[in-house]
Amino acid sequence: MADAATITLCGESERLPVAMEADYKTLEAAYVKERRQPGEAILVSVEGLVAPRPSAEAGQPPRSSLVVQRFVGIWPRETCGNPLVDSPLRNTYWKLVRLNGAPVRVAERQREPHLILARGEQRVSGEGGCNRLTGSFGLEGDRLRFRGMAGTMMACPDGMEQEQRFLQALEKVERYRISGSHLEMLDGTGAVVARFEAVALR
Repeated sequence: MADAATITLCGESERLPVAMEADYKTLEAAYVKERRQPGEAILVSVEGLVAPRPSAEAGQPPRSSLVVQRFVGIWPRETCGNPLVDSPLRNTYWKLVRLNGAPVRVAERQREPHLILARGEQRVSGEGGCNRLTGSFGLEGDRLRFRGMAGTMMACPDGMEQEQRFLQALEKVERYRISGSHLEMLDGTGAVVARFEAVALR
């Protein structure tokens, strides 16, 4: 709600009020556009600082508040995840949440894009959002390469362009890194081409 904006920092439990100054309006507009219902929690990235601001309640002392100096992005399908335990690369359901720095969209009645790298043989399976995906991978240390990625040949009214960009990103992957329940795949320059979140172990 615009008159009671609050935020919980990842790794923290306390909710902070968000000061209605600096880049607040950009954050608010992005939130209102993405939310499905008022008060829904959505992950956002911002640059800012925590500073005392006057309390909204008369007679109360100043409260620590988040001052949004720059709104970075909003990630409606992503959470803070679990930063304490690194999820294994293999045998984990990795939900695609960002593609080339943009949030991933899922059309109604379509499966979410994801990958599962098999524990035994070096096979990968998943969904592109419209078609089922299969292929193989090579793994050596933090080096990761996908080979022979192919999909079924269904046509969908939505999500085909994103699926193609997903397949193109997988062709560029050369390395990976895992932090908690998030997986990032990087190209040869070190740029993140795809970001995933662990959903369930299979």
